[in-house]
Amino acid sequence: MPPERSHLAATAHRLNIPPRRRLEMIEELGADLDALQAAYERRGLSPAAARREALMRLVPAEESLHELNAQHVPRTARWLKAAGIGGRVERFGAAAAAILAGTAVLTIPAGEAAVQGSLFLWAQALIAALLAANWCRGAAGLWIMGVLPPDVRNLFRARQAGLITGAVSLGGLGALWQGYMGLGTLEASPDLVWHVVRPAVLTGAIGIGAAIFGALGWLALLPRLISDESSERRIETLLTPSRLQRPLDNAVE
Repeated sequence: MPPERSHLAATAHRLNIPPRRRLEMIEELGADLDALQAAYERRGLSPAAARREALMRLVPAEESLHELNAQHVPRTARWLKAAGIGGRVERFGAAAAAILAGTAVLTIPAGEAAVQGSLFLWAQALIAALLAANWCRGAAGLWIMGVLPPDVRNLFRARQAGLITGAVSLGGLGALWQGYMGLGTLEASPDLVWHVVRPAVLTGAIGIGAAIFGALGWLALLPRLISDESSERRIETLLTPSRLQRPLDNAVE
């Protein structure tokens, strides 16, 4: 890897701060590098030598990067780390959200024995709990800790999409199963139509409700997710080999 790219890429990757702020810092560093390189060239240095000197003067040392990372830690995350629970807050929150969501699903069909005894209800409670836990971990990473790494963000997206699909599928299958199980009762007494339809409708509604809950949670995080991904793509563009001749040109738009 060429020295310029290795220095700048290493600096970008060691900055454990929100992507938007990281992009701003890399752009500022690129503009300063170009300005300092031009100053060295006016003093008679070759472009390559001027670039090396500029890199040596401006690329932050390890201690400076640690200080920058510490300065950009959100206040909430700083307080949690000081309290000794910074690494556990996501797990605690996810567990609490999962318990609340699962319990809520199990208590919805109170008095509806046909639904309460169904395996589909327990499966839907599990899906709702996982949706709540997944959302809570994503929200904590973005809004409390300040950073959601790309691999964690991709995993969050895949889990949320899969769980939403699972909630809708379970709701539909459960409704069909409840309707099928009630056919015998309906044949024996046609007047009990609502008695047969109600469990099917309730099972389907629980599945759709869980899916809506998951989708709304996703939408709440979507603006920040899009902003972070856009910033990271911009950083990668600034560090591509095609820009090595004059890296980070026009970085500040």
